[in-house]
Amino acid sequence: MRYLAAGAVVFAIDVGLFSAFVRLGIALWLGTSIAFTVAAVVHFLLNKYLTFRAFDRTFVKQARTYLILQIPSLLLTAAIVEGCTVGLHFAPLVSKIISIAVNVPLGFLGHRYLTFGGGIRAMLARMARQWPR
Repeated sequence: MRYLAAGAVVFAIDVGLFSAFVRLGIALWLGTSIAFTVAAVVHFLLNKYLTFRAFDRTFVKQARTYLILQIPSLLLTAAIVEGCTVGLHFAPLVSKIISIAVNVPLGFLGHRYLTFGGGIRAMLARMARQWPR
């Protein structure tokens, strides 16, 4: 339930800001980037303190891992919004929602197991131990 509640808040922020930027005539890539970034900050904080209650690693380490995972997500979001809007002639808001739908499962897995789990190093160490010799 906490994950869904956090997701609803982040969705409202992301889509709300994006819609406002579109209405203001701001370039799609810029509006997408700003809305995504603001939503990502809220997403990180809500997931750290509410959803996963992750206190086993420092704030800085979790934030660093989160940022590493968010950069490709931002690029994918911008590409989907631009591609769907310009290339496929979808409405900008429809394009934004498609980008969110693509990113949610990838983000959940990455953040659950890397950002708010043991981290990238722990995951690589686990994989190394399980690797057949």
